[in-house]
Amino acid sequence: MEKRCLAFHQLALKMYMISQKEKNVIKGILTIFFSLIFLTTYGVNPPSSGAGAVAQKPPVFDAALAEWMNLLPAVPSVGQNAALTVRIGAPFRSLPLYAFFRSGEKSFSVTLLDDGAHGDEKPNDGIYACSFPAQDTPGLWTCVITAGNSGASQIFSIPQVFAVSAKGTEYRALWADSWNEGFLTREQAQQFVRTAREANFNALIIEVRKVGDAAYDSRIEPRATNLKDPAFDPLKYVISLAHDTTGGKKRLEVHAWVVVYRIYKGSPKFGFPRAPHILGTHPEWVSRNHKGDIFDGETVYLDPGIPAVSDYTISVCMDIATRYDVDGINFDYIRYPQAGWGYNPIALERFKSLYSHKDAPLPSDPDWRAFQREQVTQFLRKAYVKLTSIKPSLKVSVCTIGWGDIPNGDFSRTEAYSAGIQDFNEWQRQQILDINFRMGYKRQQNPKEKLQFLNWTRFVLGHQYFRLTPIGLGAYLNTLDDTLEQIGVARKDGANGVVLYCYRETNKSKVPSAQFYPAFRKRAFPEWADVPPLAWKIADAPELQRRSMANPNGTFAGTVTISGRPADGAIVSLPECKLQTRTDGTGFFAFTNVPAGHYQVTVNGKPFGACDIQSGRLTSVSVGL
Repeated sequence: MEKRCLAFHQLALKMYMISQKEKNVIKGILTIFFSLIFLTTYGVNPPSSGAGAVAQKPPVFDAALAEWMNLLPAVPSVGQNAALTVRIGAPFRSLPLYAFFRSGEKSFSVTLLDDGAHGDEKPNDGIYACSFPAQDTPGLWTCVITAGNSGASQIFSIPQVFAVSAKGTEYRALWADSWNEGFLTREQAQQFVRTAREANFNALIIEVRKVGDAAYDSRIEPRATNLKDPAFDPLKYVISLAHDTTGGKKRLEVHAWVVVYRIYKGSPKFGFPRAPHILGTHPEWVSRNHKGDIFDGETVYLDPGIPAVSDYTISVCMDIATRYDVDGINFDYIRYPQAGWGYNPIALERFKSLYSHKDAPLPSDPDWRAFQREQVTQFLRKAYVKLTSIKPSLKVSVCTIGWGDIPNGDFSRTEAYSAGIQDFNEWQRQQILDINFRMGYKRQQNPKEKLQFLNWTRFVLGHQYFRLTPIGLGAYLNTLDDTLEQIGVARKDGANGVVLYCYRETNKSKVPSAQFYPAFRKRAFPEWADVPPLAWKIADAPELQRRSMANPNGTFAGTVTISGRPADGAIVSLPECKLQTRTDGTGFFAFTNVPAGHYQVTVNGKPFGACDIQSGRLTSVSVGL
């Protein structure tokens, strides 16, 4: 390759001797040549114009260049502009900065600006922006940020992928709980799917695990007690109805809604359920508050700080994903009950060891809060990698809270972050989920809550990080007009869809479902819409795959042991691209978005070896120290 590059450089030096037309032809050949080399090796093209033209050295990927990136809308439609915003790391802000976009043979670069006038927030605040222009055809796109001029030591961000969809795609999802009538019998399931399809919903999120029980044929957990027919499998039957496209019927996605940590509803003074319920098998796994209580007045939770809890819950989800044709797994109650919980003895001992504390921490202890946030994040990371490794097309989603407001747009000051210990902004930044069904349950007629709905909607849409965030609507709190107004807000601010809670409680006015859904369809969903394509899940969209390229990034995961025991809290790094993470209580670690290539691996700062990461694939290792 070096000889070929030298030959082309010699040719370029002679360009001044030939005509302008000939120069343009040769310049095009040069660009295509280096682009092919770059694409073949790294999965992305270099910028084709401006300071980023024709990369001549292997790219240096640096996760610190773009601390986060966001595209709004996350899935632009044909004919629709999108806004790219990027927080640039401080060391790179003095360099020329470009956003490079590529789809198939089409590519271009756009200058990034931090002047407060191009979609960025304020001048010189480190948040840069540019516009992604409207496209005339659907396709898959790669976006990468470049820092520095061509010919110098140019730095590249972690590449991101997104799709430009056909017109009119959006999520139109409907939650259906399993506490009430909805899909618990054949007749209910038939009515449920028929109602959703007639109202032009395109996705169903059905609660299959509400308190450590199963509204399906589980091999692990006990059957839900409100299922009366022992031969009836609600999940299987809903899937068969929703996926049936005979007679021109539209296919509906089915997501299995799994409640993660809430495990029992009711007072434990009468005793826990018997085995095979997990509380009958492992009562020592319950979460406690700082006073030692296990009951929060309504429910009992499993403790996120116990590694075995994560592995058990993931096994439940793996059972669903491998045996049912579900389109997704939807995690709910993926949080602590409130601040002041998580004091299970197993979790406490882990915390003391990891953070060198002798005594039990106060609920407000910042180390304790950090430990708790990490436990939930590590569960989701592990679940995401495990589930998508066995079923790459599976869409892993979360239901996230929006208690109160988001003061001055600062997520770290929210109740979600401090009380629920649910750091979903970080989950999206780390890309350990596919969809965040953000629960925006606010009363539109209450001025305070109306403003909260707007503030939360704008924040989450501005922080999707190349993942999808349909806005969850508390329809049960509102009239039909209120819900339609909130849908209008979500669409205007760039949401790629909405999800209604819930199927059986559609409005506070007690309008019957038979009247509500036809009226809702007429005013909200008058025409059918497909769900938006997710570029990193491109197995679901082969027609887009043929138009462009696959995800240039891969996943790197494994386990670390020290003297044969799981390494809890070990720091695993890929120094060349500045990526770092910590192992969980079982020694598991994962990076979900690493550019394809050859990397050195360090554990606790010491070199371990090297790994080859392939685009669109999982690379697994076992590290023994």
